[in-house]
Amino acid sequence: MKYFISAIYAGLMIAFGGAVYVASDNKYAGSFLFSLGLLTVVLRGFDLYTGKIGYLTLAKFDTSVFNVAKAPFYYPVIIFGNFVGAWLLGTALRCTRFSDAVIQKTAALSNAKLSDDPLSIFILSVACGIMMFLAVDGYKKSQNWLFVILPVMVFIISGFEHSVANMFYFSAADIWDAKTVFYEFLMILGNGAGAIAYRVCEKLK
Repeated sequence: MKYFISAIYAGLMIAFGGAVYVASDNKYAGSFLFSLGLLTVVLRGFDLYTGKIGYLTLAKFDTSVFNVAKAPFYYPVIIFGNFVGAWLLGTALRCTRFSDAVIQKTAALSNAKLSDDPLSIFILSVACGIMMFLAVDGYKKSQNWLFVILPVMVFIISGFEHSVANMFYFSAADIWDAKTVFYEFLMILGNGAGAIAYRVCEKLK
């Protein structure tokens, strides 16, 4: 329950980042402001899937990351909690004066993602997973907020796929169906593969 609640907060913070991004007319300003979501997650220690999955490779070495025995249950709980937080804000904003901007921009953004090829989505998700691990681990090692902001701006401007941010976009656009769930699953797998692969290669160097 502790992880689940923390994960809801994390999903909510990423959703706030997504909200300011779609509200911004400038993608550079929007990507910069989006980073507030991840900065809050990192500083508060909230449980964000894309920020934690890279540490799976440390399970047998560092039990402070999470309880190894509970690892198979940890990530599904975190993913579901992240979804709840992102869904809550996405759905709530549809009931406000922000609704028109949310519906128009997130619908266009979501449709572009869902019209893409599954392989493309997976590769873009892998790239995002690498950026997210660099952001979280870079801040952990340096305590420098630039190491959070720069990878976030890179993944957004490059069009990489962030599974939790997309939970917000799909919810705000009210576009959930079987295809959306499948694409979201690909994004979750891709984010995890990118973060873990980068961490493994880093350990082998």
